[in-house]
Amino acid sequence: MKSVIIQGIKGSFHHEAVTRFFKQEQVEIVDSPTFNSLVRQVVDKKVDLGMMAIENSIAGSILPNYSLMTKNKLYIGGEIALPIKHNLLVLKGQKLEDITEVRTHPMALLQCENFLDKHESWQRLAMDDTATCARNIQEKQMYGVASIGSKLAAQMYDLEILAQDIHDVYDNYTRFYLVGTQPMLVKDFNKATLFFYTDHKQGRLSKVLEILANHELNLTKIQSVPLSGTVFQYSFHVNVVLTNNNYDLYYKALEKLKEVTQYLNVLGEYMEDKRPTYKDMDQ
Repeated sequence: MKSVIIQGIKGSFHHEAVTRFFKQEQVEIVDSPTFNSLVRQVVDKKVDLGMMAIENSIAGSILPNYSLMTKNKLYIGGEIALPIKHNLLVLKGQKLEDITEVRTHPMALLQCENFLDKHESWQRLAMDDTATCARNIQEKQMYGVASIGSKLAAQMYDLEILAQDIHDVYDNYTRFYLVGTQPMLVKDFNKATLFFYTDHKQGRLSKVLEILANHELNLTKIQSVPLSGTVFQYSFHVNVVLTNNNYDLYYKALEKLKEVTQYLNVLGEYMEDKRPTYKDMDQ
């Protein structure tokens, strides 16, 4: 059985991403308090793989995680685009008028402001993890305290969902990468993540983009990250989707890219996760 480490504890959105990715396959889920700890345990081979959030459709990219991947030479074996559905979780038997305090991750507080603003008397406390807050409410029998989290957290810690889907923006997604220390062979892959940097000659980056376009690679994301050990120099993470799984054009593009970059590495070749609908997540 594979072991997969997540940031947070069981019942978190990272846990949900692992469940969604592996479907019926049984895996051992290992908790980690931070992304740094997650990566360290993957690198030290204490676990087989890690599931790591990389970007949110509202908040944007998690830049430190891009740097963690490249500094520690991690590879991507797959992705999950997970709809983030926030719910108000409490001990069973309580009503809205019983609540005086909400404890959850600061991002969850920000993403549910419209709902929370309707309850001005509630104190809002930013904590480390949505699922940890849910677990603490049950373990410490914290009446009058609510958390914001997933349905999975409610099920795992036997809490009642007092209000469902309280997030402000309906289309709220987080993309997660499955990462490991070795390149992962994915049959019939249709997406790749490339990491590169160039010199400062005029038009270098535009040349990279031209090569991608000429080889029918659909650029779905480009992310600049400060290049370690330099001042105001940047590396780039690029996601491309192959047109009609044309591997010949893809590999020719890689050869061309080597000619116009100072460094090029393929961080992963994997299956694109088509953005699921909220209805899909309820099935």
